[in-house]
This record gives sequence, structure tokens and C-alpha cells, in this order.
Amino acid sequence: MSKTARGRKPDIMFLNIVFCLIVIFIHISSEVVTDMPKDTAFFTGVFSAQKLSSFVVQGFLLLSGVKLFLHKGDGIDFAKYYTSRFFRIILPYVFWATLYYLYFCRTGAYKFGASDLVWRLICGDIWAHFYFIIVLVQFELLAPLWMLLFKRGSAAVHIAFSAVITAICAQYLPSVLTTLFPSMPDFSVSNCFLRYQIYWTAGCLIGKNYEEFRKYLKSSKVIITITFIICAALYVFLALATLGHEPVWLELFNILYSMSAILFFYMISQLFTLGGGSALKPLAPFDRSTYTIYLVHCLMIVLLNNYLTAKGISDIPQRFAIRAAVIYAACFMLGYIWQFIKYLIKKAFAGPKDREIV
Repeated sequence: MSKTARGRKPDIMFLNIVFCLIVIFIHISSEVVTDMPKDTAFFTGVFSAQKLSSFVVQGFLLLSGVKLFLHKGDGIDFAKYYTSRFFRIILPYVFWATLYYLYFCRTGAYKFGASDLVWRLICGDIWAHFYFIIVLVQFELLAPLWMLLFKRGSAAVHIAFSAVITAICAQYLPSVLTTLFPSMPDFSVSNCFLRYQIYWTAGCLIGKNYEEFRKYLKSSKVIITITFIICAALYVFLALATLGHEPVWLELFNILYSMSAILFFYMISQLFTLGGGSALKPLAPFDRSTYTIYLVHCLMIVLLNNYLTAKGISDIPQRFAIRAAVIYAACFMLGYIWQFIKYLIKKAFAGPKDREIV
């Protein structure tokens, strides 16, 4: 299978970009879902689209598992791997999350304290989207376990066992942990990696058997598409029917929907492997900047919301339209500017070109 610049497979590049765009949509639409009257068509449309987007963080976790096994197979230099994860994942997170924290201290949302900052960094509590980083780090810290575990046993057994773990933890883990540890914050409970085990397991197994998986996508287009359409329609219907009192079982159904959606988009991504992924090459800087964009975009939204409020713009649909135009444009600009800055830094130091470990 052909690769784009820096060895990125075009289908993974496509998914990385699409998932990032969907994450941005979830956050720019949050005001509509929380503040818009529930009996309006605009709310229903945006709420439905947001529910249909709810698979995307799980998709990022699955992609991380894919890349771990796709690039390393059965062998990995763990010293290099953990060094890479520190500089590529943890250090940028600490930097940007600290900036968020300092900004919210300035606005009075938080009262500054070194211990408070450290605790919030560990728990991913400074802003809502940081929970993903905490979950990802837990999975990546356990890389030796996954390498050992997925060498043995059938894929079906691993998937089935992980699905059971995910379902049980999604339904019972929060109540169990809060009972055992009453002082444990809700966000700490939500950040337990076991609640996302099925996605990581599926990603690792896909990465280990990548060409076989691509053949499966090619031969199962109809069933994947039909399954996705049925699950999507049911999920939106159930979410609207239980609006305001979302039951636990809906989260269990979300697992099924998320897997169907990830498979569907993975199937779509195969179209971009044609011609070596040449159609995606202009978007390569954005692709390589998606992690930075993920970290930064919510602060952009907060600043823009404050500006719109200061200007007296209170109409929710209008604010949503402005957010969409400004934030998407800003994120694309950030992607290209960030890659140019990195290019200048590398050129200035004139060292050997860094290689992406995962």
C-alpha cells in the first residue's frame, strides 16, 4: 500500500483529518445543545449531528492502537517509544493545558495553586476535552502489555473479551468507584481506560493484520454501510426519545454505534488510497498538526465566545455560524503555520530528521 509524505498511509491520514474536523464540530456546537430551546428544528438538527459525531474520540483511540502495531509489529524499542510519547503527547499537553489553566485563573474560574494545577493535569480536568489525553496515556503506558497480550489468542476472543470489559465498565465502573472512593471526582472515574478497551483492542488487532483488514473492508462494503445506517438511525432516535434523562443503556448502544461508524469511515477512507493518496497531499500539514489543533481549539472557542458576548451577539444560531467559520479557518491556518515553524526550527538546528515512532 502506498504512503504519503513521512510514511503516513493515506487512509490513516484521511481518518485523522476527518476525526479532527468532527471533534471541532462537537465543541463549536456545544452551546446550541446546552442553551437552545429543545423544541426547535435547529436544536434537533445540531443535537442529532452531535450525537452522530460521538464516535470520534473512540476513533482516535482505535487509530492510536492501529499505529502502534502497524509500525512496530512484534518488536519495539520501548525506551525510544516512551521518549517519543513524552515529547509528542505529554509535553505538548502539559504546555497547552497549563496555558488554559493560567487563562482561567485570570478570569477567576480557578484559584491558582501549584498542587491544584498538577492534580488537574493528572486528571485531565482543566478543560473537558483533555480527558482523551489521559485515557490515551494510560493505554500507551501499557504498550508492553498489549504487545505481549495480542501475540496470542484469536482476534475474535480478544474482541469479545474487550467488548464485555467495555460494556461492564461503562455501566458499573462509575458507581463502583464512587462507592469505594466517595471523594473521587467524576472526571477521574470517566477517564479510566477500561471504559474504552474495545476500541484500543480493535485498533491493535487491525494494525497487526492490516492488509487482511483492508480486504475485509473491500469485501464487506454493503454490510458495513447497512449496519452503520441502521445503528445511526436508531441511536439518534433513542437519544431524542430519552432527551433530558439519558439512560445508562444508551451508552451501551453507543459502543455498537461507535464501532459501526468507525468501520464505515475506515471503509470510506480506502477511496483515498487510490493514486497514492495524492488528493490528500495538500492537507498533509493539517494532518500532522491535528494533535496540536485538538489541544488548542477549545481555547480558541472560549476566546471567540467571550468576544461575541462582548459585542452583544446573543443569537445562538448566529453565534454557531460565526464559530464554525472562524474556528475552522483558524485551525487550518494553525496547521500550516505550526508545520512551518517546526520546519524552521529543524532547519536552524540542522540535526538529523526526526522520525515518527508511532
